[in-house]
Amino acid sequence: MLVRRPNLGLPRRVVAYYLLFCIVAVTWLAAGVLITTHSVLSSRNIGTCLARLDKLSAAIELEYLRNGTENLQALLLRAKAESRLDYCAIVSNDGLYCAHTQASLIDQEAAELEGSHLQWGGFKGVSFVNSNGSKISEYRLPLAANKQPVGMLHIGVVEPDIWQTMAAVAPLAPVAILVPLALVALGAIVLSRLTSPLDEVSKQLQQIAALPLGSTEQVSSIRVGDATSLGWNRLVDLVHRNQEGPDNRTLEARLAEATVSRRASQDREILESIPDGVAMTDIEGRITFANRAVAALLGENFAEGASIQELLRDIDEKAQEIALAGQDGRPAVCEILRQGSLADRIIRVSRQGLDSSQQPGQVWCLRDITQQKLSEKMRDQFIDTATHELRTPLSNIKAYAETLVTCDEIDVEQQKEFCNIINSEVTRLARFVDDLLSISSMEMGSLTIERQKVDTERLFEEVLEKIEPLVQKKNITFSSELPEKMPEIKIDKDKIVAVLVNLLGNAVKYTPEGGHVTLRVKIEHSMLDFAIEDTGVGIAEEELPKVFDKFFRSADPRIQEETGTGLGLSLAHEVVQMHGGEITVESVLNQGTTFLVSIPLEGAS
Repeated sequence: MLVRRPNLGLPRRVVAYYLLFCIVAVTWLAAGVLITTHSVLSSRNIGTCLARLDKLSAAIELEYLRNGTENLQALLLRAKAESRLDYCAIVSNDGLYCAHTQASLIDQEAAELEGSHLQWGGFKGVSFVNSNGSKISEYRLPLAANKQPVGMLHIGVVEPDIWQTMAAVAPLAPVAILVPLALVALGAIVLSRLTSPLDEVSKQLQQIAALPLGSTEQVSSIRVGDATSLGWNRLVDLVHRNQEGPDNRTLEARLAEATVSRRASQDREILESIPDGVAMTDIEGRITFANRAVAALLGENFAEGASIQELLRDIDEKAQEIALAGQDGRPAVCEILRQGSLADRIIRVSRQGLDSSQQPGQVWCLRDITQQKLSEKMRDQFIDTATHELRTPLSNIKAYAETLVTCDEIDVEQQKEFCNIINSEVTRLARFVDDLLSISSMEMGSLTIERQKVDTERLFEEVLEKIEPLVQKKNITFSSELPEKMPEIKIDKDKIVAVLVNLLGNAVKYTPEGGHVTLRVKIEHSMLDFAIEDTGVGIAEEELPKVFDKFFRSADPRIQEETGTGLGLSLAHEVVQMHGGEITVESVLNQGTTFLVSIPLEGAS
């Protein structure tokens, strides 16, 4: 048999929940007060006893000096009575009780108590449970006479249990609990009166919810008592006027119309916010809708009703392909080039037919793929460069290794030369792999620097030693201008050396024979500044913003004929920035290039 639950009104439900949470809160508060009181009483009891422990110890030591152990028993009994101790005892150096508040234990061996160790300020002790079930805290203090240990003072303090605490706070319980409960009851009465208008509104809404779909129910006004009842009465008047007026559509129909309108507005906002261009055309190809991105990608404004195919053909003749492909209704995709004053853009245009009998037409999507194309171009260029960088050293290593293996008549000098060449090519491969690993770490954000104090003079000597073979091989003039005294600086030595070797190596590589390369170093205003100048081929003005991009290499044939990966300057830029510095470049085509680096001298001495 089903039992029907009583239908409580809204005010009663609100009051019931209010009372439930208030009672839980009061109960929780009472339990918290009880636990806190118990802790405070226990701490105060122990603290009071221990506060007198030093005084009792001094009295025992004085009595021991005067009369020995004769009057110690009486002294302990008086201390027990004054401090409410459970017991008090003195243990001699032999481990026997020489005095105890329980006379039967005198001259007996002090038992080793088992329990948890205690620490109260400078006092140590043991917590245990005695034979009566009481929890005892025993604290111990060494005794000395004329700076000679004479024994150990033991005091036992009874820790009050929770029932004793409850008995202590019982006289205050009626006031502490009944007053909050009375206030909770008063709040329930006030809350019930405040929510009575909501109860009448809730009953009418429940009656409407129980009606079949499409039927109507006459709602009635309620007694005006606050703003809620006044607002409900105005809503009732509005419903009555709508039912009596010419527009007698049901509330469901009006809500459905409002929902459709809101959904259409929301869809339009979403389309306007996406970065890709989206447009809709009718069956004749005229624009019925286009978001803001379409005008931004096409670079011109247009009105609804314009032909999108004509707009695309004005930009690039390739758009004719998608216009012809669209005549049979099949999806089509093409890429067009939009020329601009600053840079050209590549736009991918796709068209999809709409399978709708109510509004036939087409959906167009425009996307800027310029960066994608540039990335693909740089990737292909890097693959070509990497293939060359790997193939050339491997070919040389293989050739010289085979020569050393197959030829018997090779003098020692030639063998050394071949081994040096193989070592040089292996070093070249290792440097290339290190650059790839550094780029990978930089992409993942895991590239780090390890600062340590570095002898600046030794750092530049090491750089010049590494660059000298390149200078001699190229037959160019190299000069360096270094300060007479340079302090120790705190940097990542290996990475800064790599930056300098890379910049100087590029300067030597792209400077023709007879040219000049200069390294200038200055230390001032807590900054390490160095400049690498060359009289090489230079860099075109339009390529200067790209020199620190990964895999970028100039289109100049004189640069392309030299080997390189396009990674060195990108790594140098990242390392300098991680040191908190800055790297810039100045160049004039066919006259030379200057790289300027400035790094803060953190920890200079």
